[in-house]
Amino acid sequence: MKGLRIAVIGATGNVGRALVAALLARGAEVVAVARSTSRLQQLGEAVHPHSIDLDGDGRKLREALGDAGCVINVAHARHTRRIIAALPHSAVRLITLGSTRKFTRFPDQKAAEMRDAEAAHAQGVKGIILHPTMIYGGADNNIRRILNIVRWTPLVPLPQQGRALLQPIHREDVVRCLLAAISEDVGSAPLIIAGAQPMTYARIIQTCGRSAGRRVCVISIPLWGMLTLAWLTRCVPGAPSIARDEVRRLLEDKAFDIGPMQARLGVKPCTFEEGLARMRAAGEIAGRHVI
Repeated sequence: MKGLRIAVIGATGNVGRALVAALLARGAEVVAVARSTSRLQQLGEAVHPHSIDLDGDGRKLREALGDAGCVINVAHARHTRRIIAALPHSAVRLITLGSTRKFTRFPDQKAAEMRDAEAAHAQGVKGIILHPTMIYGGADNNIRRILNIVRWTPLVPLPQQGRALLQPIHREDVVRCLLAAISEDVGSAPLIIAGAQPMTYARIIQTCGRSAGRRVCVISIPLWGMLTLAWLTRCVPGAPSIARDEVRRLLEDKAFDIGPMQARLGVKPCTFEEGLARMRAAGEIAGRHVI
């Protein structure tokens, strides 16, 4: 990887910042692409920054990717076709970070965008698309929001007693997967990347509560009641909010076999408890730990 010129699209996001740091540590030459000039400057002088709006003129993107030997898109998979059009030639490897949201059974625009990204990759693109489960760690808006909820109230309502399954993956493991995907040996078929094991929503919330020093009780609530609460969160100052489409997905199991991920990428993900310990060590979780 030393000396390889790698373009990171979405370089200032939660995963992007960690990925840029990991690439620099391995001797790669990093082209950082993001919208905000000020946030690009925070990445330091070791990167080649390009402030670009991906929804704008593709000329600037083509110029930024001109000398790249590999392009990694961690911004959003909906930009896949624009990025493919901006690649300097067909030999450039493209790694796209998608989402397991593509598997939702509910009508969903973001899920349709993930499927379209897969279709674009299948049209002769050299590279791979990785579909992560819920990413946490760093400045994520997932587990951090749960931590805010358990600090705000000891009673957490969930439909069906929170029995649906989730398999969060820590940001560090996502970065390890992206680094491994730079190698052509991993193949080109889309790949799911997930945490060590699935957990119920109830267990995840209770584990977050213990990590934040709060004892939490999960109470069962019908779907219509949960939808009403989701609407109310937008009206209560200081209350952590949840969107209507997020409530519906609380009914879906998001559990996946990580065998292919381990076999093709060589990445063994951490457990959720280990991931929370990483967050605590990094100062991302405040509060008194409860055993």
